[in-house]
Amino acid sequence: MLQRTNKLLIGKDINRDAQVVDGAVITTITGSTGLADGEIVVLDKNFCVLGAGKTISDSDIIYICQGTGDTYDYSNELGTGVTTNRRIILSDPIQGSKVRKYVGTAYAVATEQTDVWDLTGLVPVTGTEYLVRVVYKDMNEHPGQFTQTYRVNATSAVLHTGLIDLLLAKVNAHSGRRVDATHTGTSLTLTGRHIPECTTSTVDFEEFRMVEFESFILYIDADGNWQEVVCTSATPCTRTPAEYGAGTWELVRDMEFRQMPYRGIVNVTQFPWQFPDIYTSSSATYNLVTIESDRSYLSPDNQYVKQAPLTTVIAFVVPSSGNQQDAVLGQLNGWMASCPGAFEGVAF
Repeated sequence: MLQRTNKLLIGKDINRDAQVVDGAVITTITGSTGLADGEIVVLDKNFCVLGAGKTISDSDIIYICQGTGDTYDYSNELGTGVTTNRRIILSDPIQGSKVRKYVGTAYAVATEQTDVWDLTGLVPVTGTEYLVRVVYKDMNEHPGQFTQTYRVNATSAVLHTGLIDLLLAKVNAHSGRRVDATHTGTSLTLTGRHIPECTTSTVDFEEFRMVEFESFILYIDADGNWQEVVCTSATPCTRTPAEYGAGTWELVRDMEFRQMPYRGIVNVTQFPWQFPDIYTSSSATYNLVTIESDRSYLSPDNQYVKQAPLTTVIAFVVPSSGNQQDAVLGQLNGWMASCPGAFEGVAF
C-alpha cells in the first residue's frame, strides 16, 4: 500500500516570467525566456497555468511546478527538433475535495539554548576549586551521558576577578567545547554553539540539530565532594531552551534530502554521495506553504479505492525583491478558499 509521500518545491527570489500567463500550457513555456530556474507555478488539471481567481469548479485538481536549471533537446518521431526545454519538478496531484490542511509558516530564526547563572552573593574562597559542569542532552548516538567539566581555583574573594573571569577563560579556551561563555556583572551565561557537522553546507552528512544541555556550577568541599555554590539569587539559573526556528536553510535542506526517494533517489549508502542538484541555498531563508491532502487510488490487493496521504511544501525565499511569492499565493488562495474545507488564505 502507499505510504505518506512528501514533495518539496523550492523557489528563488525572482519575478514571474512574462510567458507564465493565465492558461499557458506548461509544455510551451520553454527556453531561457520561459519558465525560469527556481520559478514556482500552479497548474490546473490540464497542466496549464492556473489563473488567479480560478476555483475548484474550474479545475478539481492542481499541481505545483518548479522550474530547474537543467534543459534538454529532443526530436519527435517526425524528426522535428525541439530545443532548450526546461526540466521541471511536479508535485503529486492535489485534489481539492481531499485537501485537509493549507497553512503558511513564516521564516523564524533559530536561537541557541542559554543558561544564565546569577551568582550574586557568592563569595569565592581563595584556593577552593570551582567547576562548571555541562551535561549534554542532544547526543542520541552516545550510549551514556556526555559531559564537559571545567575546573579552576579561586584566586581571591572578589567574585568577578577571582572566579567568573577564570571560569569564562577556562571554558572558552577549550577548542572542543560545545558552549560559549560570556558574563555581565555577576552573571555567567553559557550559550550553545553551532554544530559544524550539520551547519556548514547543503551537503552536510548529518541533519540539523542544536546543542541542548544542563549546566551546574559547583565547588569541591574539604572532603573532596562536589557541592552546589551558595548565592543569594532565588533562581540562580535561568534557562532559555533552543528554538529550531522555521524556514532556515538547514531545515529546508533536511526536508529536501528526506523527500529524495520520491524523486527516485533511493541509494544513500554509496560514498561519496551521488545526488542530483540540491535546490536549497545556504545563503537563503524561506517562508513555507504546506498543503496536506489525500489522493484516491485503486488498491491492487483488494480492488477498492483507498486514500493515500500527501504533503506538498513550497519554499519561498525571504526577504524577496521579486513577486513570485505573491503570484503563487494569488493563484492558490482563491482556489483553496473554494475547496470544501474553505481554507483561509495564506499571507506573510
